[in-house]
Amino acid sequence: MNWEKAKTVLIVALLITDLFLAGVLYADRMRVAPAENAAAFHRETKELLKDAGIALEAEIPKDGSSLPILDVAYETDTTDNLNRRFFRGKGRVAEDDDKRPVLRTALGQLKVLDERRLIYEADAASNVFLNEKDAEKKALDFLAERGFPTDDIALFYSEAAGNRRKLMFTKTYKNNYVESAYTEIDLVGDKVVRMDRLWIDVIDETAEREPLPMATQSLLRLLSHDSLRGRTIKKIDPCYYFNPEEQGTVENLSHGTRGYATVAWRMELDGGEELVLLH
Repeated sequence: MNWEKAKTVLIVALLITDLFLAGVLYADRMRVAPAENAAAFHRETKELLKDAGIALEAEIPKDGSSLPILDVAYETDTTDNLNRRFFRGKGRVAEDDDKRPVLRTALGQLKVLDERRLIYEADAASNVFLNEKDAEKKALDFLAERGFPTDDIALFYSEAAGNRRKLMFTKTYKNNYVESAYTEIDLVGDKVVRMDRLWIDVIDETAEREPLPMATQSLLRLLSHDSLRGRTIKKIDPCYYFNPEEQGTVENLSHGTRGYATVAWRMELDGGEELVLLH
């Protein structure tokens, strides 16, 4: 299992070939099939995916749903506050080779990347063996003790090797995932030895709503992606997606921290990878 792949959110853009393929298939099926959100068209979409080597275990959502647009921002904090939260103010402030701030103690360190991504590493050892449930509790306790809310977080993937375990959490808002936010926790026994966190806070829920893409058309666009051959789609859920570098909104910065979350379909593949399909 390639964990680096498992925590990557893949974005499938509307390429010309995708649009052409989906349009041709749609026009051909509309001559002999009912509306796209009908059960018959869903079955045909599943068969087309199967012919392309893509298995679909999830139910295809019905069309017509919409979600409110969210005003969101990446979670940030000052170096002094992070020092207090992680090391009780006893960390030594330094810089890495790329001039990024690092807090160091004798037993661990915390790197701050792009003013928003936190990478914590600690020297610890433990011979304890935790099951997934106990490991999740240990991870959530670790976050809560350092001032991170745990009511907006959902475990979506866990991997164990001996007494080592990796847990991947995703941000949620009203039961919908918010991408591309993640918190990865690595444990040795009952000790947290690494945390990699890039999180998103919801500032406000706007009055505007945005319709979700048509699920069948989103799935048909996958037919032109040979890298998905032999894969299985396990889940399909609505989600929010935020990438300020793509938007250029609110903050016209190369490393903006605030913007508006768009709506999309989040698909979970076998192996834990996430696939986000945008308009």
